Amino acid sequence: MTPTEVFTQATFSPLALSAIVLIAAAYLFGVRRLAAKGRTWSGWRSVFFLLGELALVVALTSGVDANDHVFSIHAIQHILIGMLAPLFFALSAPIALAVETLAVEEGGGRLHDAILKALAGRISQAVFNPFFTWGFYAASALILYISGLYALSARNGTVNDLVHLDLILAGCLFWWPVVGLDPIPKRMGYWSKMLYMILSMPFYTILGMALESQRTSIAPGVSLTELHTGGGFLWFAGETIGLLGTVALFVLWLRSDERSAKSSDDYNEESAARQLAHWRATRDAAARAASS
Repeated sequence: MTPTEVFTQATFSPLALSAIVLIAAAYLFGVRRLAAKGRTWSGWRSVFFLLGELALVVALTSGVDANDHVFSIHAIQHILIGMLAPLFFALSAPIALAVETLAVEEGGGRLHDAILKALAGRISQAVFNPFFTWGFYAASALILYISGLYALSARNGTVNDLVHLDLILAGCLFWWPVVGLDPIPKRMGYWSKMLYMILSMPFYTILGMALESQRTSIAPGVSLTELHTGGGFLWFAGETIGLLGTVALFVLWLRSDERSAKSSDDYNEESAARQLAHWRATRDAAARAASS
């Protein structure tokens, strides 16, 4: 597939387009309502949201979707749907936007409280548990390519749509605890986040090696050359994104420690200044009492 065919072989999927448009409308409505109430929302978060939407548009309505029967193209679609779009959506903090919008909307208090209560509930704590999110993310890819599910999705449109939905959901659940911008339970520290990301890299190494070492096709019409190429794409993308995520977390950790150290230094200087002022006041008072 050439870059031109990405645009010239666009597909029309009413379900995918409707979902993409509705999600975009809801997000942009929230940003607009906050602005109308005098509340600011990070422009970078909006940019990340639009990048996530763009990744879905390319993956589900362009020549990528039209040629996803070619396994190497399917791998690119998987990367867009299951890795990049969820990462961008996590960086756009949609749950935080919904909570803040409802907090300033008249009549939105009840739904606002219901969302926060649901996020603090047992179901949310289980769903956003890092062990579950990592396991769900890994299992979604392994089951797709090892169980025969890919072959079924290649010949059944409904199953294919459900696979796409599963990849998006698994990706979002994987990234939300790491990014940590939304008000979800199970906050992780930097050590936990880095370990979480580091463990994701061997997983894609194993998956990529398993696909590249296949000697039989996993679905009718998928050549071994295409299978090995697609496995290489998934291997490279998984390790690259995992490595970049780990480096980014390490940099953020250093900056957080630097801010904490600076805050501690400022506090110590202020405390020392107060103690010095108190000592001088006590000394002056004693001197005045002695001279009177």
